[in-house]
Amino acid sequence: MPVALGLPVLAWQAVFFLAPLVFLVVITFWQVRSFRLEPAFVLDNWTRILWSTPFHRALGHTLQVAATTTVLALLLALPLAYTIAFRLSARVRDLAVSLLVVPVFSSYMLRIYAWQVVLGADGIANAVLGAIGIPKLQLLGGAFSLQVGLLTLTLPVAVLILVFAMVGVDRTLIEAAENLGCRRAQVIARVLIPSIRPAIVLAGTTTFLLAFGDYIGPLFMTGSKPPTLSILLVDTVKSGSQWPRASVVGVSMLVILVLVFALGRLAGSVRIRRRSP
Repeated sequence: MPVALGLPVLAWQAVFFLAPLVFLVVITFWQVRSFRLEPAFVLDNWTRILWSTPFHRALGHTLQVAATTTVLALLLALPLAYTIAFRLSARVRDLAVSLLVVPVFSSYMLRIYAWQVVLGADGIANAVLGAIGIPKLQLLGGAFSLQVGLLTLTLPVAVLILVFAMVGVDRTLIEAAENLGCRRAQVIARVLIPSIRPAIVLAGTTTFLLAFGDYIGPLFMTGSKPPTLSILLVDTVKSGSQWPRASVVGVSMLVILVLVFALGRLAGSVRIRRRSP
């Protein structure tokens, strides 16, 4: 009976996830002739993509951007989550969580367009800077605007994960540490952080996965310069309908994401061994 109840879920996953993924891998061995996709079994697509300079540059840039976003998101999310979980009343905390949930389920495209209005050459940010006597800055089209866009996508998710973890921490442990004379920084470093370490790993992993695969932020905040892997994938399709080579880029991205996810799970499950005095 339990197996029968799980069959619809397995069928759903097979039809809408496993089958497209298998087809994506199969296409990587096909070829394009006269702008038409033809079944074949050739390794030319893999060698052309994996050994190409544009792929190496896009891969390095994407890893760097995703890693930077992960570090920035955690540095910002930890104090925000701590304030929401421990410094706000229950009613205000629920309101703060609600305000964080809204952007997660709102249109990411609209938020990116809003940042274009703020960071543009004649945008709100430069208008404020001009009012206080500072000349216009090129805020849009570089690494700064890209990180702003990616943090818009990832920061609310990271804060929510950490807030839920901190709310579940046993308060008696914190009170015991304070009664023993530990300062607030010591309590955070020796009690709170170890207690929520799996949540920190989960927040970092989720942030990395979202930033690594994002297409909208790099496209509209930097103009695709330099391109990320998601931009390279789309550009490869446009160049002569090269779906097989684009599929190689897509499969490579999936492999990297799976490895990052597996490493995150491993890091979250490993227990820290304490040395006895």
